[in-house]
Amino acid sequence: MTIPLSIKWLPRPAAKYPGCYPIGYENILVDKLGTENFVHLFGGMSKRGHRVDLNKDVNPDTIADVHDLPFNDNNFEAGAADPPYTEEFARTLYNCDYPKWSVWTKELVRVVKPGGKIAIMHNYIVPKLTGCDYNEIFVALNRIKQFPKIVTIFTKL
Repeated sequence: MTIPLSIKWLPRPAAKYPGCYPIGYENILVDKLGTENFVHLFGGMSKRGHRVDLNKDVNPDTIADVHDLPFNDNNFEAGAADPPYTEEFARTLYNCDYPKWSVWTKELVRVVKPGGKIAIMHNYIVPKLTGCDYNEIFVALNRIKQFPKIVTIFTKL
């Protein structure tokens, strides 16, 4: 199986919040997902999708733990996530516990409809999600001395 790869230069963050997206990323995300009706985990400061976050101060649409989402199965047309990349990032940038990959990804897949796309931003290509196939890998290059953002996109079976 060949997985399409695309690369974009997105030079600076959209805000001063330490975990914010590069300018223009959310527009690309909506294009890649093919819908505005997506659940957006760890997305309190984002502007697109149904934003779920533990931090009430960032004004998410839903304040919830990503390990136990308060949504029905197959509720959203797509999904997205930008989790803390390391235990240190979770602790120092977000003042939270490092999320358990096997639990929150299962929840994300559960709430997305079959055929929907799921995009996960990280600093590496993420493992295949259970019940999904790889769809595309998108790399966003950022400022000097900052991790590239690698978005692995899946299709829920």
